Amino acid sequence: MPTYSPNPKRLIMTVGDSRVGKSTVMRLLIDLFCSLGYRLRAYDHDNRKRLEPYKCLLPVESINFDEGTDWVIEELRNGYDALAVDMPGQHIDSICNYIDKVNLFKILGKVNWRLTFVQPISHRLDCVEYLSQLLAFAGNKADYVVVKNQHFDQLFKLYQTSGYPKLIDVSGTDIALSGLNKYSYEAIESIGLPYSQVRDNLKIFSVYRAYTYKWLNSFYQSIESNSLASEYLGLLQIRQQQESGHDDF
Repeated sequence: MPTYSPNPKRLIMTVGDSRVGKSTVMRLLIDLFCSLGYRLRAYDHDNRKRLEPYKCLLPVESINFDEGTDWVIEELRNGYDALAVDMPGQHIDSICNYIDKVNLFKILGKVNWRLTFVQPISHRLDCVEYLSQLLAFAGNKADYVVVKNQHFDQLFKLYQTSGYPKLIDVSGTDIALSGLNKYSYEAIESIGLPYSQVRDNLKIFSVYRAYTYKWLNSFYQSIESNSLASEYLGLLQIRQQQESGHDDF
């Protein structure tokens, strides 16, 4: 297991190949963080501005690693429970170069923060190669949560045979994001609201709202049932919330 101070705060970064669901996963996580009352700040490195609908819930800013911004260093002592960064597809070289340039792992350690890479994957070999490159770069200096996006696959054979063993070597873990039918997904994307506000929005057919509600909760249950994923995402209080009868979705 990785060694660091108990219960570090988390810098959570969605990374990976293009078109695998990085922004979707980040939006789901932001909804969960906000439901738990976390003080969170989000950063969007994607020109498509997929986090724009979440400005009604928390501060969202655009960043660009290539410009050498020191955004994270400035925010670590500002009292946030977590920082969330949604990266564009690929760009692993820029990520690694930035981390090296600012000596990020050392900075995080000094203030009891920890970097968690969240990587959604599809059936493609590119996803496994990206994960291998990320693990080779960061090793045990970071934590890893792979999200198996079941919109693309159910078995993930390439990942299971070559990616998963390498992930386990650094005490990483994986969770599942179930598939959502395209009509429901297109409907909730079209209204430009946080996923958590879909259930009560009458502009969407009730059946689509029901599917979305089930989709949200399935993902959160995948996290809650995985103690490592809960730890790496800074969500150890999920079980306490559920035991007290808390239900936001």
